[in-house]
Amino acid sequence: MNPEILSRSISAIVVAIGVGPGVGVELLARQVARVVAVDPSAVMVDETIRRNRRTIDANLVEVVRTDAADLPLGAAQADGAVAVNSIQLWEPLAASLAEVARVLRPGGRLVTLTHDWAIERNTRRSPDAWAEWVRELATPVGLTDLTYRRAQAERGRSVTLTLTKATPL
Repeated sequence: MNPEILSRSISAIVVAIGVGPGVGVELLARQVARVVAVDPSAVMVDETIRRNRRTIDANLVEVVRTDAADLPLGAAQADGAVAVNSIQLWEPLAASLAEVARVLRPGGRLVTLTHDWAIERNTRRSPDAWAEWVRELATPVGLTDLTYRRAQAERGRSVTLTLTKATPL
């Protein structure tokens, strides 16, 4: 086995939601202890498996065909969650955010990056209104401290959101 596969800079479990062809999973797997990659598309799951075969065989990556509302982790098992251009597709969004909150450990973070055009097309909201809507749905399920940033991405403007799983009192 390649020793590079076993060296990780962060001993964390991260769930990657809506992974597409697995490019981000490949990059993430180089940085964390374990990646649980999920996507509802059979085609994208197959591509992710093909691209990440070595890290899957090394038990560092798990790929599951599912969506954000049904994550294959127990309560408080993930240190973080990441979604790139997928949160705008989560249906229903409230249930999906609740599911992410369920699998995150207290203090764990959900980090998203979404193109403006994807938000506008899929939610019929402006990025600012969408971010506020996400905050309204996330807060009751224990995802708090929303950080909202505007960014320039390859295909235009984008939004990054970070939400933190509240620590019980």
